[in-house]
Amino acid sequence: MLRLTLDTSSVIHGAQAQPYGPQIDELVELARNGQVGLWRTTAFDNDQERAPADKHQRNLAWLGERPLIGTVPGGARVSYSRLGVDTVILSEEQGVIAKMIDEILLPGYQAGSLREDDEAGMAKWRRKANDVQHLVAHLIAGHDAFVTSDHDDLLKKRAQLRAQTGIVVVNPAEAVQMARGQAA
Repeated sequence: MLRLTLDTSSVIHGAQAQPYGPQIDELVELARNGQVGLWRTTAFDNDQERAPADKHQRNLAWLGERPLIGTVPGGARVSYSRLGVDTVILSEEQGVIAKMIDEILLPGYQAGSLREDDEAGMAKWRRKANDVQHLVAHLIAGHDAFVTSDHDDLLKKRAQLRAQTGIVVVNPAEAVQMARGQAA
């Protein structure tokens, strides 16, 4: 069975009828038929902290109606993880790969390089740090592909991510193609 990790953007597309909504619906249907497994990461909750209340509720309601979408924990990481909130300790190998993901997605954001009073810089760092956490959770879970519509931060760096970390990043339409190919 093809195992897919859904980025927050994928949930949003499904919950809010955005452009990739039909592909997310198809993935959910394939999951209902036992052809794919779908999971989101605990970093979804961090992403939702910034969402307007109505959209947050819509996203949660959509997930609630699709209990077949599981949740995978993220890795416990300095400067990111909240103690006691669905994290696991990374193996040494996972820690090395997590550092590679940091270097790919957070270039220029080294520890101590951000000023706490730089709200825009901190918001951008938090968004990118969430992307790292999504990918680290995907890595921990050992799933086949990470599904996102985030072109700016993830899809445009997918070749580098695959070459350096082995993580396959696809958009929802590509995920449907993968699922159909495995179901054939």
